[in-house]
Amino acid sequence: MDEQKSTRAPYRSALRARHAAATRGAILDAATGLFVDRGYAATSIDAIAEAAGVGRSTVFTATGGKSWLLKTAYDRALAGDDEPVPLAERPEGRRLEALTDATEIITSYVAIIAAAQGRVSALYEVVRVAADSDAEVRLLWQEIQQERLTGARRIAGYLAAAGDLADRLDTDRAADIVTVYNDPGVHHQLVRTRGWSQDDFQEWLARALHHELLT
Repeated sequence: MDEQKSTRAPYRSALRARHAAATRGAILDAATGLFVDRGYAATSIDAIAEAAGVGRSTVFTATGGKSWLLKTAYDRALAGDDEPVPLAERPEGRRLEALTDATEIITSYVAIIAAAQGRVSALYEVVRVAADSDAEVRLLWQEIQQERLTGARRIAGYLAAAGDLADRLDTDRAADIVTVYNDPGVHHQLVRTRGWSQDDFQEWLARALHHELLT
């Protein structure tokens, strides 16, 4: 009997964990759609609960609240999945780190950030707008800007190490230029507002960075 209980306990625990994860996922999906459609301020917890098919209290117990949902939705969109692994530490980021040809570095970097911007640019606009009036979202906005700068400095360092960074640039100035182009707001303007295709955007971005950064 005791052995049967110990066998059932891990099974029930795993089942509860899967159920909790599915509930969080449904709430996160609902919140993401509402944030993009309505904006952060106009999206209530009640609306998220209704869209997810759960009670209002479940939104808080399963996720931690509205600002948590926005941050998690942004992180998930940026990475493309729920794994808590930064882009730089994923296989494509590791491959980028190993490259020594500047053109290949830019081409690979653009492939990574164009795909990420395609997933995240709508939520980036949500964060940008909400940061003006919400203190918690303002902290998220500042964190996002710091992450973009960190990524830009990494790429500038790779290009400098490859020996092909334009003579007029040091790594700090090159990183500043990269932050202009790795801004998801640029993707939002050209693709979501002006109707560029994702392929056209990626090709333009590669040309622009090549022109701006390399000898």
